[in-house]
Amino acid sequence: MPQGETFYRAVSQVLFISQAYGLLPVSNIRALDIEQIRFKWLTPRVFYSAIIFMLNLIEFGAVLNRVISVGVTFHTSSSLALYIVCMLEHLFFWKLAFNWHSIMRHWYRVEQLFLSVPYRFYDEYNMKRRINIVVGLIMSSALVEHCLLLANSCHLSNLERTQCNINVSYLESIYKWERPHLYNILPYHIWLLPLLEWVNETIAYPRSFTDCFIMCIGIGLAARFHQLHRRIAAVHRKVMPAIFWTEVRHHYLALKRLVRLLDAAVAPLVLLAFGNNMSFICFQLFNSFKNIGVDLIVMLAFWYSLIFAIIRTALTIFVASSINDFERKIITALRDVPAKAWTTEVQRFSEQLGNDMTAISGNGFFYVTRQLVLSMATTIITYELMISDVINQAAIRQRTVYC
Repeated sequence: MPQGETFYRAVSQVLFISQAYGLLPVSNIRALDIEQIRFKWLTPRVFYSAIIFMLNLIEFGAVLNRVISVGVTFHTSSSLALYIVCMLEHLFFWKLAFNWHSIMRHWYRVEQLFLSVPYRFYDEYNMKRRINIVVGLIMSSALVEHCLLLANSCHLSNLERTQCNINVSYLESIYKWERPHLYNILPYHIWLLPLLEWVNETIAYPRSFTDCFIMCIGIGLAARFHQLHRRIAAVHRKVMPAIFWTEVRHHYLALKRLVRLLDAAVAPLVLLAFGNNMSFICFQLFNSFKNIGVDLIVMLAFWYSLIFAIIRTALTIFVASSINDFERKIITALRDVPAKAWTTEVQRFSEQLGNDMTAISGNGFFYVTRQLVLSMATTIITYELMISDVINQAAIRQRTVYC
């Protein structure tokens, strides 16, 4: 890695793109000098993000009004939850923007330890490339999902229009199908469609981007733990002076403090992201027992959305848990220190490594480690068995009539 390639530079392009959807409204996000990255109230970014949040809030009010009028059901409550999660994600990114400069400045100071000799010889992690690959893969898949769901809405709205002989245009039928909570409040106009589609994208984008953001944090931290592990592994079974272990231990503690700082900052986003992913997967599994239709577009959109959510959640766990994986590798490497080289510094280092968990968490409710995959899988399987027992599958009929 070049000496100037720090985390804030590696992730700057990703965060800049996210600002198009009103997330993390920080000024000079792509600046070369970290001191130029600031949150300022009177800037176009903040104004633009505030407009997007207000539009989402207005539409949430319309959804809430419809839920109250038609009654709370499993499906209407899921629509309500979607808007609540979206607005919370926007608010959490706003809160993160307030502290982004201080967080990046602290991260930059810690990284200077690992961008100099001898750590520069132990860097094969390619942090920037990993971030670009992960974000590109997830967000391009999310774009495919969005297009499939949009095509599904257009297809179903047209079926309803033709089967029920509804005397409205094709575009108006899409508006009615996509925005039933607005149809009786805001009369159809063709210029509303692109505006509402953009609002729809600002609602859908944060769900996948929050997972990407968590993965970026995980990659950035894992890159430095990887370098620390490589330095220790390079002296495998060698007798090293106490000053070596003192330096390594101090560098580990610097990383540990950085993990705690980031965990305090992103923990609400982690909790919200995993809670939302779990609820969405369970909701889609429930729908898999019900009438999802026999049309190719309907089936493709449904199963792609479900599989993508499962893969995205699993990938988020595996990438973010790499922080904890490298720490465990460091613990294993310390066990191979020869007895004659086992000094007080090595003992202190060993005790600090095993003292507590080094991983990002969901506000302390859980830690993002590989064991979380098993826990979530167990919960999902239990839920699947419960609903399969409750729902009378013999009574299910594929939906072919939309009128």
